This record gives sequence, structure tokens and C-alpha cells, in this order.
Amino acid sequence: MRAWAVVVPRERAEEVRRTLLERGVLLKQVRIAHEDDSILLPTREHVDLGFPTKEGEFEEGFVAVRSYKDVIEVPASARRLLPSSFDVVGDIAIIKIPEELRARRMAIGDAIRRWNPKIGVVLEDRGVKGEHRIREIDVIAGEPRTTTVHTEHGLHYRVDLSRAYFSPRLASERKRIADLIEAGETVADPFAGVGPYSILIAKRRRPSEVHASDANPRAVRFLRENVAANRADRVTVRQGDAHAILRQVAPVDRVILDLPHSAMDYLGAAFRALGARGTVHVYGILEAAEEGEARDRIQSAARTAGFRMKGLSQHHVRAYSPTKYQTAFDVTVVRG
Repeated sequence: MRAWAVVVPRERAEEVRRTLLERGVLLKQVRIAHEDDSILLPTREHVDLGFPTKEGEFEEGFVAVRSYKDVIEVPASARRLLPSSFDVVGDIAIIKIPEELRARRMAIGDAIRRWNPKIGVVLEDRGVKGEHRIREIDVIAGEPRTTTVHTEHGLHYRVDLSRAYFSPRLASERKRIADLIEAGETVADPFAGVGPYSILIAKRRRPSEVHASDANPRAVRFLRENVAANRADRVTVRQGDAHAILRQVAPVDRVILDLPHSAMDYLGAAFRALGARGTVHVYGILEAAEEGEARDRIQSAARTAGFRMKGLSQHHVRAYSPTKYQTAFDVTVVRG
């Protein structure tokens, strides 16, 4: 194929190759050429690095495709803005696209599908909004659908990403919580969504009962389907506000408050739902400096509900932004 190339001395070739690669202008699908004591590094466009350049014919060669970035054609100035990661739920990829690249979102979607043919749909994620934590999404490549079946820890969840929130990034955290459940426990999961915590607990442990509920009626519809499909007989499904549900199902041994932006508002209801002793798992999106204040709030809520603190630990589940983490607090209390 015909392309521009930077002509560099042999001893400078690796240095310049890395520079071209970092700028996103190195043509990786064609072979580097040799000419006397010089190396010709093929580029996507004319590049001025202070070395001679020339245009010529180059042989195409095999190159391993490790990312959708290897198959997309964008200007060098835009390449550095390409998202480095995205979520995959079932056969749907969900990607957040910087505003500067929104005009190229269809090309990004097509590149992801060419890179991984198992992906049937690419969605642009424009943020989670509303009381039911619903993603604002647009189909940018593939079939015009938002439903899929996602497999996690050997269990299958039918999901509609336009109607119910689901994040595959919490798979390890869900297993961590499930592994803590002791035989005979009664568990309340009042923000169950489509059921990944509740169904995993019911299928992998031996709880007495798992009360799975959500305020989003569309999520509850999928929750019921997933409980049935996975034969999670120990799960009881309800629809409604978490405060009301926790009053109905009390007493329980454990409460999972997986609503990171506002879970702290439900601490009082969670503690009041416990029996003589129990555990609450509560999540927050926090700056590191806010974690101490969150611990104080947890302890205050426990005291108000008539409990003594037996244990309070925390860990970062995942980075949420450059300065914030989704933080998990595990709180064990006893009455008196």
C-alpha cells in the first residue's frame, strides 16, 4: 500500500517508532522497510519530526489487534481522547464517549464490533439519572436493542439496560458479599435491581430467605424472570420503597444497601430491620477525605437504632473518578 514514512537512522529507529506509536500515527498493519542504513517507518499521514520523509509503497503485514483502537481510523489529535475501556454486558458493549468525540461515535461503535464480532450492540452511555438509576443510552452500532442475557458466576441474568441499572464491574464485590453469608441467615436486598446479589446468595449459599426488592417496577419484572430462570427458590420478590420493604421483612440478619449515591439515607431503616444482632453492607461514592465522615454517620445511625458497634471495616470497590471511589462499609452490630 502507498503511505508516507519517516526516514530515520537505524540506531534511532526504536526511539522514533515509539514516538509515532504514542502519537497514534504509526501504520501498524504494514511492514517497516529498510533503505541503505536507514529505516522507513510508515505513517498514517505526513509527520514532521525533524527527520526526512518520503512517500512510497509498503508491504502489508499481519499485526495483532489488541484493542478497538487498532482498527479505528481517527486523526492523531483525536486518538488520545479515545476511551481506553468500556463495559460489556452479555453481547452489549457500553461506552462513555468524550464530548469532543461525539461526532465520531458511530465510527467508535463500528470499530468495537469489528474488533470483537461477538458484540452485537454498542451503546453510548450518557450517565445514570433519575430515582431508579437508569442509564441514558443510545444505540451507536449493531442491532437496535438494549436487552441481553449476561452470565456472571455461572448464573444468567436477563437485562434491559434502558430500563434497569446493571454493572458488570461489581461481579467480584457481589461474590465477596455472598461468601460472607452463613447458613440459615435471612438477608434483605432492597435495591436488588435484576437480582445479581440475591440470586447469587440463594444459589451459592444456604440462606433461610433472601428478600429481594426494588422501587423500579421494570427492574422487578426482570428480577422475577431471573429468579425463575435460575431456580432461586429461596428468593422472595417484592416491589416498593426500601423504607417500607425493610419494615415489612424485619427482623433480618443482614441488609445490603447497594445504592452508592444515596444508600446512607437508608441506614436508619436498615439498622431497625435487624434482629438482636446483624450486619449492614452500605456503599458510597466518596472522596478519600469524606470516608471518615461516612464512618461517623454509620456509627451515629447504629447508636440511634439501639445498637453497639462490633465491627466496622471498609474497602474501595472500584475507582469512580480520578478522585472518588465506590467504597464499601461492612458494619456488624449487637443490641444494647
